[in-house]
Amino acid sequence: MRRLAAILIAATLLTAPSAGAAALKPNGVVSAQQVVLSDLFDGLPPEQAARVVTNAPAPGGTLTLDTATLLRIATANGVAWRPVGLGEMVQLKREAVQIPQVTIQDGLRDALVQQAGTSANVDILLDNRSLALFLPVGSDTSVRVENLAYDPVRGRLTADLIAPATGPQLLRQTVSGRAIDMVELPVLNRRLAPGEVVGDSDLSYLNMPRDRVVAGAITSAGELVGKSLRRAVAPNQPVNGRDVREPVVVVKGQVVTILLQSGSMQLSAQGKALSDGAQGELVRIVNSSSSRVIEATVAGPNLVTVRPAAQIAAAQQAAARIAANPARPSR
Repeated sequence: MRRLAAILIAATLLTAPSAGAAALKPNGVVSAQQVVLSDLFDGLPPEQAARVVTNAPAPGGTLTLDTATLLRIATANGVAWRPVGLGEMVQLKREAVQIPQVTIQDGLRDALVQQAGTSANVDILLDNRSLALFLPVGSDTSVRVENLAYDPVRGRLTADLIAPATGPQLLRQTVSGRAIDMVELPVLNRRLAPGEVVGDSDLSYLNMPRDRVVAGAITSAGELVGKSLRRAVAPNQPVNGRDVREPVVVVKGQVVTILLQSGSMQLSAQGKALSDGAQGELVRIVNSSSSRVIEATVAGPNLVTVRPAAQIAAAQQAAARIAANPARPSR
């Protein structure tokens, strides 16, 4: 058959083309479901141009017609065309609209939430990363999900995608992939120096797989805003709880007021901080008068408080009694 086609083409090439012969369209685009002669040749009368010759490719697909096929079509339909070489061909691409990847992912995510009860913050990763689904031009690109199967242990899913979501079905495609549980972490959007206090404007948010979040990472903005940094933290990276503290209000080397209050009596003295301290933290202070080193609680900027020795001893004894005689559950 191929030999006969080759002989026919060779014989045709030896014949000079007649005046008014049709011209070949080497490349074209079709939007209909069928290919007509005018998609292949120029210079045809309207009646002949509208004659159907074959089916169009699927939306988004390409149909290639070689020299022998084109000659057979021309001969069968009375088209005055002869090839000028054995390499002549036509490529026809079918116009289409592509279903956006985000539409596919959103559809699968919604189905997981409704049917499998997963978190809405999951990332859908298809096994076929290059999946491209096309519909005829003018079609609604919405999708619905059927036959969803989900393994929560492995995070695996399979489902059928139907497009469009409503109306006549134009496409049905089985897909598979993974559902990755994500968590949104507050991160710094700029480099802050140690001691700087974090504000709302210093935050951005980073989505990352939950199983990659290290222990101790801060997961809510409330754990970060208003805190100061113990050390420099790279922007756009998870922040560990160990990297932040309450804002320092007493700075090492700073002169502070030492306040001692017992009942109605209040005494004060001057001292120097031997370490940084945030509100409520214990810091070491050297008394400027006695040179004695004491531990005091930070009560505010440049202010620390100490309790009388009797109060401290009483609190220690109470703690020891509780440790030695823990409360027994009532029967």
